[in-house]
Amino acid sequence: MRFKFRILIAGAGTLLIGLYLQLFGFNPPLVKVEPAASPVEGFFWPDQMQLHQFGLIDHENRKFDQPRLSGHWSFVFFGYTHCPDICPVTMNILRQAREKLLRDAGPDMDQVALVFVSVDGERDTPDRLRDYIAFFGEGFTAASGTKAQIDSLATQLGVAWSIDEHAEGQQDYLVGHSGAIFLISPQATVASIWQPPHEADEIADRFMQIQEFLRNGNQPG
Repeated sequence: MRFKFRILIAGAGTLLIGLYLQLFGFNPPLVKVEPAASPVEGFFWPDQMQLHQFGLIDHENRKFDQPRLSGHWSFVFFGYTHCPDICPVTMNILRQAREKLLRDAGPDMDQVALVFVSVDGERDTPDRLRDYIAFFGEGFTAASGTKAQIDSLATQLGVAWSIDEHAEGQQDYLVGHSGAIFLISPQATVASIWQPPHEADEIADRFMQIQEFLRNGNQPG
């Protein structure tokens, strides 16, 4: 119950962010979620919410579903490829965090996935997603889909997003979305929700702290 309450709070905060973005177009500084009894800042412990089945289409035109988040750690970020600011900045921060993990924690960190979920399925086709993530280097997977497909994951995570009304075929419109990064465990549970502003060193250091804690024999509830 404690974890569900924390997720509800985080989800409500993300909803407010989405509404703010829709109105003002940028991400304000946010108060970070501080789970009670957590050994690492921002780490949900001992309870973690299990993700259930969802279905998106990835940049290789393959199904991206719950099993694709199982068996390894994943950093998940929601945005869109036409985003002029927060998306490319956050993607670059994730790239830098991955490089630090590979440098400081060893080659096993190569298994950590960086997942970009576009909420703009109309413009962000698999081909466009493939070109977009290629700009940021290795380790990235991108996925999108219809509104229902996007919501099959976004709703579970409490991610708010919105697209301005526009005529069919119009390519110039605004999208509001959250700036949060979600850390998903190898068991496809929500291990942490990190709110902006983000820093690559902080993301990598927290993740290594979580790994050290788990290596000491601790397991989630």
